[in-house]
This record gives sequence, C-alpha cells and structure tokens, in this order.
Amino acid sequence: MYKFKDLLKRIREESGLTQEELARALDVSTVLITMVETGKKEASKNFVVRLADKLEVRPSSIMPFVFEDDESANATGVEKALIDAGVRLQHHLITVKAKKLRQHVA
Repeated sequence: MYKFKDLLKRIREESGLTQEELARALDVSTVLITMVETGKKEASKNFVVRLADKLEVRPSSIMPFVFEDDESANATGVEKALIDAGVRLQHHLITVKAKKLRQHVA
C-alpha cells in the first residue's frame, strides 16, 4: 500500500500531469506539490479535500488507507482484509480517478 506522498505522485503521473499542472488544478503552489510528494510536508485536510473534489471522490476514500507500518506482517485477518481493500481502492484512484484531474488544468 502507498503512503500518501507516493499515492499523490502515482495519481499525478497516471493523469499525465506535471507538478505545475497538478498545482494549478488544485489551486496550490508547485512548491507544495513537490514538498508533499517528497514527504517534506504533510498534506493538510484542505489539500486532501481539494484533491478529492477534483478526483470526484470523498476525502475519506483517500486517507484511511495511507498509513503503513512495519507491523503489517503481524496484522489479524480483519486487518489484512482492510489492507487489501485499501490496496484495491488506491489502485482505483490511480488507474481510474486520476484521469479526472486533466479536465481541471487550465
């Protein structure tokens, strides 16, 4: 499963956007996109809401599955099922919803 910084980068790349174009689509600075993608800055709630709006998904569909730790090998059956669901959701965000971003670049 991807951490948020990696998920954002994969979504951006799949949409075919540069960091500058994504920044314009989200009405944020290119510096912010760079900092979030490199993990130098955490995405704010507002940032996630803007991204979700452009992807046409609920913000909660992006954030619940972005934390991964080294203990996932010790996960219970229910936790493993949730992690698997998160992986599938992230794949959907990258391969299907990312295409929505292109329409928001002016």
